[in-house]
Amino acid sequence: MLTEAPLKGPAPRLAPADTIVDIPIARLVETRGELAKTWLMRALEQASLEEIERLPTARIARELPDLIGEIARSAGEDAETPSVSRHVEWAKRLADLTGREGGLDANRIRDVAGLQSVMIMALHRQLRSLDPVSTLNAVERLTDIFSAMQADAVEEVLRQRSRELEWLGTTDELTGLHNARYLNQLLHQLLGIQRRYGHPFALLVIDIDGLKRINDAYGSAAGDRTLVDVATALGETIRTVDTPVRMADDEFCILLPNQTATRARAVAERLAGAIERVEGPAGQSLGVAIGVVSSPQHASEAEELMELADAAMYRAMAAGERVATGGDAEAPAPHAD
Repeated sequence: MLTEAPLKGPAPRLAPADTIVDIPIARLVETRGELAKTWLMRALEQASLEEIERLPTARIARELPDLIGEIARSAGEDAETPSVSRHVEWAKRLADLTGREGGLDANRIRDVAGLQSVMIMALHRQLRSLDPVSTLNAVERLTDIFSAMQADAVEEVLRQRSRELEWLGTTDELTGLHNARYLNQLLHQLLGIQRRYGHPFALLVIDIDGLKRINDAYGSAAGDRTLVDVATALGETIRTVDTPVRMADDEFCILLPNQTATRARAVAERLAGAIERVEGPAGQSLGVAIGVVSSPQHASEAEELMELADAAMYRAMAAGERVATGGDAEAPAPHAD
């Protein structure tokens, strides 16, 4: 059962009357424990049963009065205007106090609005007992702060969502590898680096043979598990600076910074061996064909590099070999795991 913790923070000692710059704000700070209790009661009224069970009332009792005091003091006549980062920090602290999972999101903006309502209502109640002009000025300053908090918090939410969408837009959902869109972006970046600084890089195009037979015989779920196993084998075989990409279906690419075609071919042979050790649902092995190209050795344009790598991959496939290098007449290297 939810037990209500006392929401009393240590009341600040107010300065003598002739030295108080902003009495309405000082009263807010003095009653911050009661304001925190009021906010909690409103939060409980709006929460579901599950949310109520997770609500950390003891922590709210400890921390919310301090947060209210900080916000109130920032609305004082002599206080500096809070920065954007400060606004976002306050909004995140309030969101964190709710005990909800995850970071700041649009639903938590409601908590900021609720705290604004509690503090503004407290100022309104002071109109009869304090100077109305100074009280209304305090209301205006506090409203400006909360409006900025909500606006900055919403912008932070939008930035988070933008980063999430960008990540989703460049990631293959099944394997967790980057997708073709990301490959295109990184390929152009590496080409720019190569042109400016002369650093070579290699591109591998990989075709996996046997996945369609697994799908046909055992279903798409078995095929998906095998694809994930292939992606894992790729990641475990290459360097951390290398980037594996799932293009579509059973085709993958890998970008290898600071690698020549000769060294990339050796990497391709290791990759082929790792892929062939991946077992299907009945223990069957997979086939693999890899095309290897490098820049500037084979090409200095993205489209041409992809075409040459594809051609090399198809040449390896037609010859029954695991690896072929684009633009070279050399014989395929012997199998080496």
